[in-house]
Amino acid sequence: MTRPDHLTPEALRRWIPALAAEGKLYRFYKSPEFRQLRADVLRAAHWECEDCRARSPSAIRPAVTVHHDRPVRQYPELALSWYWVDEHGQKHKQLWALCEDCHNRRHDRFGYGNGKPPEPPLTPERW
Repeated sequence: MTRPDHLTPEALRRWIPALAAEGKLYRFYKSPEFRQLRADVLRAAHWECEDCRARSPSAIRPAVTVHHDRPVRQYPELALSWYWVDEHGQKHKQLWALCEDCHNRRHDRFGYGNGKPPEPPLTPERW
């Protein structure tokens, strides 16, 4: 599917599932709109991990990624939104500035979520 000219919620609802089906969701994350939004979210958080700050203000790590509270694949219309509103009309934060470790924790990846600490990386390289 070709990229829409304007990434409205309706256009995102069609474009993101098509990208995911083609295995090319990275195109959304490389879009100028998401790159700008990512920079804005990180800047608003002063490039500090929001989860680290909430746990311990004395041990804050740099934020390197923006996490979508509502996953992009399930809620494509919210992919470029700062907030989402639940069925009770309550506003929730959609985008979070996180360090790599906290992002993995949010997704229960690499040993998180199973009660065990994460295993150390095999090598210091980041592929």
